[in-house]
Amino acid sequence: MKNIVFICFLWISFSVNSQGNLQFNQVLLVSTVQTVPVGKVWKIESVTYSGGLPFLGASSASATADQIKINSINQVVRSLSSQYNGGMTVWEQTFPIWLPSGTTLEVSTGVNNISVIEFNIVP
Repeated sequence: MKNIVFICFLWISFSVNSQGNLQFNQVLLVSTVQTVPVGKVWKIESVTYSGGLPFLGASSASATADQIKINSINQVVRSLSSQYNGGMTVWEQTFPIWLPSGTTLEVSTGVNNISVIEFNIVP
């Protein structure tokens, strides 16, 4: 039985076709609207924020969010909130984020640059 499962696994592994291999092309710092070119994919590695962690007053609850835009839709990459008791919660997006060709990317609220690695799709 184990041999049959192993043979089926090998057959599936060798018969699955991928869309292509990735080949490193360049590193980009995106700060204006840019589009992933045809035949490429982008891997967002990190962002640089326009400021440090803002002070959120301890006397009242408040919140702020740093964002990037993917296809003109805001995506939160870091959010901060304070509670009435003086506590603070910080959430940050886990990277990488992969973008296919044709996707637009730009900075938004609280973000200066987006660090991107561009790959060629090689058949």
